[in-house]
Amino acid sequence: MNRSVLVIICDFLLISLLSLANFDRSSGQDVGPAGATAVEVQAVQDMLEVLQQALAQEQDTRGALSNQLATTQEDLDARQRELAERNRQIQEAERSLRESEARLRQLAEERARLQQAQEQAQQQVARLEVQQQLAETNILALQEQLQAATSEATVSKATADAIRAELAARRDEVRQLQAQIGDLQQTAFAAQEEKGRLATNLTRVQTEALMFRTQLEQTQEQVASIAEEKQRLQEHATVLAKGIDSVAQESQNLAAEIREYRELAPNAIYQAYLDHRVQSSSRATRSGFLGIRAGDSTEASVVLFRDRDQVFVLYHITDTSLPLWGGGDWQEMTVVLARGGQSVNLDSLMFVSSDPRLLVSALDAAAVARLGVKPFEVSEDPSKFQDAVIVGGKDGYYGEVEFKLVPGLPRYLKMNRRPLGKIFGKFSPSKGDLAFSKSGELLGIMVNSQYCALVRSLPPARVVPLGKEIAKHRTSLIGAEVSRRLQALPLSLQ
Repeated sequence: MNRSVLVIICDFLLISLLSLANFDRSSGQDVGPAGATAVEVQAVQDMLEVLQQALAQEQDTRGALSNQLATTQEDLDARQRELAERNRQIQEAERSLRESEARLRQLAEERARLQQAQEQAQQQVARLEVQQQLAETNILALQEQLQAATSEATVSKATADAIRAELAARRDEVRQLQAQIGDLQQTAFAAQEEKGRLATNLTRVQTEALMFRTQLEQTQEQVASIAEEKQRLQEHATVLAKGIDSVAQESQNLAAEIREYRELAPNAIYQAYLDHRVQSSSRATRSGFLGIRAGDSTEASVVLFRDRDQVFVLYHITDTSLPLWGGGDWQEMTVVLARGGQSVNLDSLMFVSSDPRLLVSALDAAAVARLGVKPFEVSEDPSKFQDAVIVGGKDGYYGEVEFKLVPGLPRYLKMNRRPLGKIFGKFSPSKGDLAFSKSGELLGIMVNSQYCALVRSLPPARVVPLGKEIAKHRTSLIGAEVSRRLQALPLSLQ
């Protein structure tokens, strides 16, 4: 209700009170109860009519604002669709430009290669011409020798035959050299023609690239103008929506607070775990005795969680092939996530500094979409509820467990087992079990049978690359480091 309507109502109430007041009592004029009651009823009815009129006026005003906001939103959606189409055209133009530039580079490389081949052919032709001149000189010398040998009666017939044979061989060699020169000249002519064709294609591609750049600049200018108009429409829509948002914001805050503190049944939390769990398989190999390959493999059900706008997959170290207490060196290790026929290979695993048994690996949006699961949200305030829901990924049990905050261990929760009546399935919490809040948010993972390590804002400690790169990091040294960090923790956490 706006301010002017409130002022009118207050004025009307003041006038009504003044009209009901008895200022003539001292003069002896009495007003009967019936008359006073009628005046009061009439005043109340008038006041109700004014209130109803004010309420109707306020409802009309809000309806008009809602209609105007809907119209503005439709215009904004149309502008957004137009902007999306412009962005698509820009992307197509950029892709065409990149293809043209790639084709331009290929043509330039081919042109350089042909120029080099032409130069080499010309050099070989020059060498062959020199060899031909030398052969012709030798032939002339042999002919002179033959003539001299023929004129001399003392030269034997065998010597003359040998000279004739050598002369014939030299002539054959000259013919071969002439044939090679002809082939090389044809190759040089073909290279020259190809060079001309590539130069023509290069000019055409450069022209197309210039046209694409011009079109791209024009499209970018149009996008900038559309963005400015979109900004103006958004500002206008924001001004129109302030009146409605101020009322709706309180309702949204109240609904968010109710959702935040609403308890879910353990069955619902366990069903959410079943719907969004992912199967993980870890494989590690190394060369054993006499060159025989030795290996290790683990299978586990894991979940994804979102922390600070990044999605991670959560592991206890026993769910992987990484050593906990030292061991040999793996030469290769792979970790694969699979669900619904889709799989994702992890590039690396990351130890967190809060506990050496916790491992995570970051996933991009494409990998999360391929797996088709919804990452769990991380509980920002574990102390909102007194109980947690423990889910065993291997044995299929789940149940409510009371927990306590531990002084001096802000990143751990201590779990106290409930009676068996609160447990579903064979309940024996152990390391690797997941802990959820009563609102369905992820609290952390059990590092032993009593303590749960929180996963909120995990600080990184060490990144271990997977594949064959793991051989450079010596998994035996990683296991020794994990052992040292684990022994440095309090005895109750080990």
